[in-house]
Amino acid sequence: MPPVRPAAGEKTTETNIQVGSIRLDCIVIFSAKRKKTLSYTVRYENDKTDAGLLKTEFSEEEDIIFTPSKKPVLFVRAPASLSLKEIQSVLLENEKNVIELLEKATQKEQAAQKKSKQSYKNGSIFHYMGRTYTLRLIYDETEKKIHVHLLDGQLQVYLPHKMIDLAEVEREKKIKKAVEDFYIEQADVFFNSRVDYFAEKYLDLLGKKPRSIKATYYKGKWGCCTYQNDIRLNWILIQAETPVIDYIIVHELCHIRHKDHSKDFWNLVRTIDPKYKEKRQELKENGWILGIK
Repeated sequence: MPPVRPAAGEKTTETNIQVGSIRLDCIVIFSAKRKKTLSYTVRYENDKTDAGLLKTEFSEEEDIIFTPSKKPVLFVRAPASLSLKEIQSVLLENEKNVIELLEKATQKEQAAQKKSKQSYKNGSIFHYMGRTYTLRLIYDETEKKIHVHLLDGQLQVYLPHKMIDLAEVEREKKIKKAVEDFYIEQADVFFNSRVDYFAEKYLDLLGKKPRSIKATYYKGKWGCCTYQNDIRLNWILIQAETPVIDYIIVHELCHIRHKDHSKDFWNLVRTIDPKYKEKRQELKENGWILGIK
């Protein structure tokens, strides 16, 4: 995927292209480093030209929420030597591929919108360790606080009976926090066990073990390894299958030895996880299901 923001000194121009039945806005970034080929991707961007820039929605508490309207934009990174006409010609020759990128971008945007409005009601769908669970709310007179359990394909949330009288928005807010706390707690335990496993098994290759391991939250990345070798992993990964989680863990562990994404780094990742490219592609294509676009 090409960068969608121009680097310092790179020129850009705006145009549009007919893709199937859609007139797609296009931003071309001219790169002096690029000699022959061009690359492109489709992203949803805030519609700054729309007179109705902000869509008005109403929450269950009748609060007015303003959200920017978005539209798909085709970003193209092309050699500076190419004319706009030549670039448009290449894109038209690859119309089928552009349409596929548009469809994927639309699917991701719809999923992201749905994810941002995750419901915490009976029957809501959740993911955990690659499996799908249905939320079940259980009100219990004996409960003093909220408890969360996984059982028989259900994400069971036990609630003090008095919570049934709470306003729906307030109740969902408390349920959301309890579910997220549960996920973070489970992620911390599982991530630590898997990191320990790989760090011990491949200690000779890595050189040293991480100083610490912790589940945390990042808006746009899966994890990181600090210069002090502290491993931080996005807790939402606990929704993914174990092989995918393991790839991210191996990736961050390899940063203990290589603090970059050099050839040596990727060779080390490949040595530990020969199928890392498949898992990496899985995250690129379906990571939005977990919550990262």
